Amino acid sequence: MKKSEEVSVVDETLLKEIYDEVKKIREKLERLEELILPTEKVSEEELREIRKLKRESLRGEHVDWDELKRELDV
Repeated sequence: MKKSEEVSVVDETLLKEIYDEVKKIREKLERLEELILPTEKVSEEELREIRKLKRESLRGEHVDWDELKRELDV
């Protein structure tokens, strides 16, 4: 085996080890994220309300935030 082939094999092995470690770290981070930022369960009623508000907003039936702040002097 030539010297360059030996280096290539070592490089491949090292890259594989690094990749495996990065995968493990990513999995741990995802588990931590789930603990820190739990997902919120939304009831069917809440989901219907959210969809209704979205439709109203898309039709232009909403209050402009900046305008509301000006009106309330906030």
